[in-house]
Amino acid sequence: MSMKEGYLVAGIILSFPIAFLYRVLIPRTTPATKDLLLTLSGLALTLLCFDLTGLAHLSVMVLGSYLLTRVCGVNPTSCLVIFLSTMCHLLYGYITLSGVTYTITWTLVYCQALLKVNSYFMDILDNKGGEVAAGFMSYLGFVLYPTSLLVGPHFNFTRYAQIRSCATIPDTLPAAGKKFLLGICYIGGFYCTKLLFIPDDVLLSAEFVSYSLPIKLLYLTFWSKWLISKYIGVWAIAEACSLITGLGVERDGEGRVVGYNGVSSVHVWKFETSLTIQDELTSWNVQVHRWVKQYVYKRCKCLGNPGISRIIALGFLYFWHGVYFGFANLFLVEGLGVSSEEAISRYMSRDRMSRYIPRPVVVVGQYVVKNMCIGYGLCGFYLRSWERCHEFYSSVYYCFHWGLVLLLVVEAVVRRRAGRNRGKKEE
Repeated sequence: MSMKEGYLVAGIILSFPIAFLYRVLIPRTTPATKDLLLTLSGLALTLLCFDLTGLAHLSVMVLGSYLLTRVCGVNPTSCLVIFLSTMCHLLYGYITLSGVTYTITWTLVYCQALLKVNSYFMDILDNKGGEVAAGFMSYLGFVLYPTSLLVGPHFNFTRYAQIRSCATIPDTLPAAGKKFLLGICYIGGFYCTKLLFIPDDVLLSAEFVSYSLPIKLLYLTFWSKWLISKYIGVWAIAEACSLITGLGVERDGEGRVVGYNGVSSVHVWKFETSLTIQDELTSWNVQVHRWVKQYVYKRCKCLGNPGISRIIALGFLYFWHGVYFGFANLFLVEGLGVSSEEAISRYMSRDRMSRYIPRPVVVVGQYVVKNMCIGYGLCGFYLRSWERCHEFYSSVYYCFHWGLVLLLVVEAVVRRRAGRNRGKKEE
C-alpha cells in the first residue's frame, strides 16, 4: 500500500468518529452549527488525504463557482460556465497527473465535489434546490459533507436540507452495521484473493499468455470479480458511515422510514445475480448514473435527438472517470454487449431457448457469458494505456470486439432481409 492509499484509508476511517460526533450533536445544535461542523470536517479530511494542493484545487472550484453565481446570478449561462470550467479543471488534473497505473491524487476528491457543485446550482435553476436560502455555509456543508467527500456516495441538496433541518436521526445503526460488514467481507475477499491467487500485472504475464483462449477468458471472468469487489467494499463502508449521520434514510409520503438504501452506490443482490449486461450496469454506480441522467442526458433533450443525448452522456462519463484509452474501451465493450443482447432477444428469448436446452443450463450459460463480457471490458479499465491494453487484447485476439460487432452486423442483415421479404408478401 502506497502512502497516498494509506492516507485515503485513514480518511475513510476518520469519517466514522466524525459521523458519530455529528449524530450525538444533532439534537443540541442549530442548522448553522451543523453546516460549520461538516465544512470543517470536510476541509480537514481533504488536507489529510490530498495536502494543500488538493485543498487548493477544491477551493478554486467551490469558491469560484459560488462567486460566479453571486456576480452573474444563477442562470443557464452561469450553470453552463460552471459545468465546463469544472470539467476542464478536472481534465487538466487527469492529463498532468496520469500514469501507466492508477495513483490517488486530488482529482479523486475533486470529481466527487464536481457533481455536487453542479447539481446545487442546476437545482436552484430548476427551483428544486430545497432550502437554498440557507446561504453560503449550507452550500459548503453540502459539498464538503465528510462521509461522502472522498469516495461518495453522491446525493442532492434536497436530501442534505432534510438532514440539516431534522432534530433527530432514526435508528440507522443496525443498517449501517450491515453495510459495514458487507464492505469488510468484500474488501477481505479482495485482498485474500489477491495475495493467494492473483499477482500484480497477471494479465500481461508470460504465464497468462501461455494459456489457451478458453482458459484466458474464464480466468479474466474470475479476475474481474476480484477487481470489482474492491470498489463494492469501499462504497459499502462509505455508505455505512453516511447512514450513521442519517444520510440514505428513505421515507414515504407521510415521513415514515421505509428503507436505508437512499444513497446506495451498488444494488448488490441485483448486481451479483443479474443475467444481462444491461441489468448489471443499472445496478452499478447507481448515484453517478442517476446524476448523469438528471443533469446531462435530460438537459440535452433540447437537441431533439436521443442518440446524440446518449453520446454526450457517455462522453461525460468517460471524461469524468479519466482520459485513458482503457476507459473508452470499457464503454465501447459495454455498449456493444448491450446492443448484442437486444439483438439476440429479438429472435431468441430465454423461454424460447429453454424449449431446446434445459433452463438451468441456459441461465448458467447466460450468467457466465455476461460476466465474461464485463470482465473482458474491465481489463482495459485496469490496464488503462493503449500499449498495455493492446498487449493484452492481442493475446486474446480481440475476440469480443470483433465477435460482438460481427453479431450486430449479421443481425442487421437478417433484419433487413426479413423486412424486404415482408414487403414482397404484402405486395
